[in-house]
Amino acid sequence: MFEVAANIEYMFHDAGEQLERRVEAAAAAGIRKVEMFSVENRDKRALKSALDGNGVQLWTVLTDPRTMLVDQKTHDHFLGLFRRTAEIAVELGCPHVVCGSGMGVPYLKRQESLRIVSAAFVRAAEVAAELGVTILLEAVNTRVDHPGVLFSRTEDSYGVARQVNSPRVKVLYDIYHSVAEGEDTNTVLRKIAGSIGHVQVADFPGRGEPGSGTIDWNEKLAQLRDSGYAGVIGVECHPVKSLTAEALKYFVALCSKLPPSG
Repeated sequence: MFEVAANIEYMFHDAGEQLERRVEAAAAAGIRKVEMFSVENRDKRALKSALDGNGVQLWTVLTDPRTMLVDQKTHDHFLGLFRRTAEIAVELGCPHVVCGSGMGVPYLKRQESLRIVSAAFVRAAEVAAELGVTILLEAVNTRVDHPGVLFSRTEDSYGVARQVNSPRVKVLYDIYHSVAEGEDTNTVLRKIAGSIGHVQVADFPGRGEPGSGTIDWNEKLAQLRDSGYAGVIGVECHPVKSLTAEALKYFVALCSKLPPSG
């Protein structure tokens, strides 16, 4: 059995443009954890009130993923962005800050690129420990959505997490991005099992809600369970159905009835 979270920037548009209203709609749909991207330029007091008033926890926020961390000159700027995001996350009761790698460059070998990026996250891990948050490193696919990004494969984010070697740095495993990139999810999960801090999903193709595409979700959930993952699964999709609550019903029901391993 898995608890399901929902991204309120991609989802619950039927509740209106205010994120506070989307928090209310998520709570009404039985969702008790939500995710969002940037926390800058938000009415944090109103958002915190909506979260607390509806018994909902903000589960992840995102540090601007466009900083090209393969360029060491960007690291100080990134650390400033990360600290600011993490401080706001703490204000809002959010335990996780999602980070990407930015674009790669053609003139550096991948291992050298990942070494440079790891140095940025060694520093970020110190800030995370100071503030009590966990960094989630996310790889995103280059074949459909993010051409040119450095963290294009799960092994990239996993490799950096291992190099940093901090309990404050984990892997965000996104099944949609993994499938879009052509990875074998079962093989990936067996490799990264001990490093997963969070899982996100959407269906493929189309990035709609689970059940709208071709992914076998019974199989994927069983793989997650058998890998030892027992945490939250965040749905980060563009719902095909007009009402997000309806779009989520299939996957929430599937997560609630998954039988135990063995």
